[in-house]
Amino acid sequence: MDNKNTQTGNNAQEHFKKKFLTILIHFFIWLVIFSLPLLFRPNPDHRPDMQPLPFFIPIPMLMNDLFVVIAFYINLLVLMPRFFNKKKWVYYAFFTCIFLAGSLFIHTLSKEVSNLFGQHLIHGMGLMPKPPRGFEFRQFSFIFMFAMVWVLSMAYFLFVQLQESVQQASKVQASALQSELSFLKAQINPHFLFNTLNNIYALTLKKSDEAPLAVMKLSNIMRKITNDTEVDYVPFKEEESFIRNYIELQEMRLTEKTHIIYEIEGEYQSLKIAPRILIPFIDNAFKYGVSNRYESDIKISLNFKENILYFVIKNAIHPYGGESIESSGVGLENAKRRLDLLYTDKYALKIDKTPESYMVLLKIELA
Repeated sequence: MDNKNTQTGNNAQEHFKKKFLTILIHFFIWLVIFSLPLLFRPNPDHRPDMQPLPFFIPIPMLMNDLFVVIAFYINLLVLMPRFFNKKKWVYYAFFTCIFLAGSLFIHTLSKEVSNLFGQHLIHGMGLMPKPPRGFEFRQFSFIFMFAMVWVLSMAYFLFVQLQESVQQASKVQASALQSELSFLKAQINPHFLFNTLNNIYALTLKKSDEAPLAVMKLSNIMRKITNDTEVDYVPFKEEESFIRNYIELQEMRLTEKTHIIYEIEGEYQSLKIAPRILIPFIDNAFKYGVSNRYESDIKISLNFKENILYFVIKNAIHPYGGESIESSGVGLENAKRRLDLLYTDKYALKIDKTPESYMVLLKIELA
């Protein structure tokens, strides 16, 4: 419960940070846009009829800027989701025309308000000349700025939607991959279990005293498998212990004709690996690399160089002993698919198969 509450708190904090960052970005962009006309005002040095202007925001500019901001967010938050996104083009075009007409009205109104509330005082002081009457270039500039901001709000909405679609697709893909990994892991476990139960069954037929010990080892192994169901990686020292127990369990059913060579070199205490990623290859060697009639060698080598694991396993193929190679498909295919999902571009697998032998060479970059 504490972990869940902590995770919820972290998510809320992360959401707040993203919202705050978005607000800051919007504020900065508007600040830059609205500062440009003030920074590039006419220079009195090039206009003999003008005196130095005090630094203030003219009333028409202030009202026009306010209208542009309101239009931007109404289009972004209301019109685009409610009409444009639902393909109600006529309604969207209607409201666009409304705001375009409103931009002309606001510009004219802002000039009248400016004249009523003090702009005439500035003219009386001789700070700037009277503007000409009629349709002005500044009015055209404001219409152009309104159209630009309107288009930007449309582009911003579509960009945010695209981002959300990509994120949603990524979540769906991640969920699908996790489900596939769980399914592959669930397939490997019964496959391993059935093989081991067959081995214990063979011991019971022989009335071997090792049968109870084999059952206990199998119990410990299955407990480990159950505990690792929800994790993608485990410490390699735990996985190595699992491999040893598995080999010892297999040895209980073997005769003296089978020789197992197991070697491990290098430092691996701090490394992690996907649980049971190597077992299908080892299990495969015991399935069809063992014979009661011929001498059989199974060589397993684990060599570490920094965080790189070099795994090599080699066994003979007996045409009349053990199981056929065709029966090993499920476990090996699952292992290959898990390698693709968990170690993309971080592993290399090579299988050398001849009529007499079968060798697996696997290189994995571990975490």
